[in-house]
Amino acid sequence: MPDKMSLHDFNIREATLQDLPVLVRHRRVMFVEATGAKGDKELDTMDDGYKKHIQKSLPIGTFKAWIIETKEGKIAASGGITVYEQPPRPQDETLRYVYVHSIYTESEYRCRGIARKILTTIVDYCRDKKFKTLTLHAVEASKPLYESFGFKPTTEMRMFL
Repeated sequence: MPDKMSLHDFNIREATLQDLPVLVRHRRVMFVEATGAKGDKELDTMDDGYKKHIQKSLPIGTFKAWIIETKEGKIAASGGITVYEQPPRPQDETLRYVYVHSIYTESEYRCRGIARKILTTIVDYCRDKKFKTLTLHAVEASKPLYESFGFKPTTEMRMFL
């Protein structure tokens, strides 16, 4: 039963294109739960765009995701990164930046350290690949997790056209 499971009862693995449906579903329900998004048309459009992003970016290595599943193969959580280019900054001349996104844990598996495990895997991967700048967007409930890793608020602003 999920109530008795500990982090040791789960495996983490890299996602493949076969995981596309769960990655898209997790991103969708993450937005619904975190922001109250309700418009099926807008969510469907987002789903289609995310599918295309993964299908294009996973094979060339600019998208990577991880899946956490039970020993029986039931998917409990996922999370991903997208690598993108941006002009250099004083702290990072590499042009290679990482956007951490779509970290989602199924409700029955929460509060077991699963999101922390995904984030640890992401940060370790990024260190190994010599990335210097990781960014993400956090809802209030997840800020303590990200802050515990050293993420800090920035001056980013946004406008939708």
